Amino acid sequence: MSAEPSRLYRRVADSLVEAIKNGDYAPGSRLPVERELSELFSVSRPTVREAMIALEILNLVEIRHGSGVYVVDAPQFDSAKGAASEARQDLNVGPFELIETRMIVEGGAAAVAATLASSEDIADLEDILNQQAAAADLEQFEELDRQFHLRLAQITNNATLIAFVEELWNLRKYSQMASATDLRARGGGRQERDNEHHGILDAIKRKDGAAAQKAMHWHLERVREYLLEATETEALENFRRQQKQQREALVKRYVV
Repeated sequence: MSAEPSRLYRRVADSLVEAIKNGDYAPGSRLPVERELSELFSVSRPTVREAMIALEILNLVEIRHGSGVYVVDAPQFDSAKGAASEARQDLNVGPFELIETRMIVEGGAAAVAATLASSEDIADLEDILNQQAAAADLEQFEELDRQFHLRLAQITNNATLIAFVEELWNLRKYSQMASATDLRARGGGRQERDNEHHGILDAIKRKDGAAAQKAMHWHLERVREYLLEATETEALENFRRQQKQQREALVKRYVV
């Protein structure tokens, strides 16, 4: 039996755990910025963010929104058990790889649903979206979001596909990696998500499979953007750097 493939974020997380253990990054110090880590490990920036989330779950770093990622004052390596072993047991899938999988699976489901949807199916989807628009709180809104996607999958009449979509949504909730990121992004783009759902439904009403798939891909790409915004750690740093450069330019211009 072949060994389990190593997820990229685990490789980055494990390397950083060893670096922290070896004293390369002292307690309280800031880790290199995302761009530098991305180049160092030859991975995408979302992969770096997944690694940072893993280390935060293991209580080895603190993510300060808009500032950076800092080693905690007293990292406990014994309790962490190493990023890779802990990740296999508890952390599960990363939020960005989950979105990529949903694009593939739910995009295909939307395309099939567009060709099979009955008037009753469409009425059910419309009812869910009407309830979602009127949702009084975020918990209800998120549950109706889930119901819309699962009901759409049910229209395919493919038991395997339905079970797969349901499992993807379960992972979104029960994976520590994915749920930790979702908590940061909760409520993001509520009106936009409602509009995107209606775009998917409109394509299904027209029985346009290609348009339904495209609308689903667009919707999930926007969800990915919400997650990226929620895990951004360099915005404030970039702003400060720009401000410093502007001040230095002014000094050079006006100070003799």
